[in-house]
Amino acid sequence: MTLDDDVARLARTRPFSLLPREAVQLVAFSSVKRRLKPGDILFHAGESGEEGYFLHSGAVVLSKRGGAASGEKRVTAGALIGENALYAPVVRPFDARVAEDAVVIPVTRETFRRVLAEFPAAAEKLRAELSARNRRLVDGLDAARVRSLDAVARKPGAAQ
Repeated sequence: MTLDDDVARLARTRPFSLLPREAVQLVAFSSVKRRLKPGDILFHAGESGEEGYFLHSGAVVLSKRGGAASGEKRVTAGALIGENALYAPVVRPFDARVAEDAVVIPVTRETFRRVLAEFPAAAEKLRAELSARNRRLVDGLDAARVRSLDAVARKPGAAQ
């Protein structure tokens, strides 16, 4: 696995796909790959997060603490686990356990911020993407609230 391979893989995954190649190269060069075995833990639910993990190869299972198997999600190569930690401090909402031999590239928030500072046009593009994503989320929540209020109003005996 070469640096060019790492850059090519990172560049296919959001948010790195929004960055110029030179910025992705800087991310890859600044991050140290970790090889993990099945059963290894990336992090536990409730821990604070300072980095996202790009899954270069292998598989990781994400699960709520004490959750049933149905509450699990398996992610494979090409996934970015914990993207929000790149932007702001987070509390991990789930456990991340290695399911099969894996290589991860941890990307710290500090590294990501330094890269964005070096590439302000890319930072603006990312800001616009995050703003649009947040707008879609808020719009979806507003629509769900309206549907919920409409359903309550349609129930027999509901106060009008």
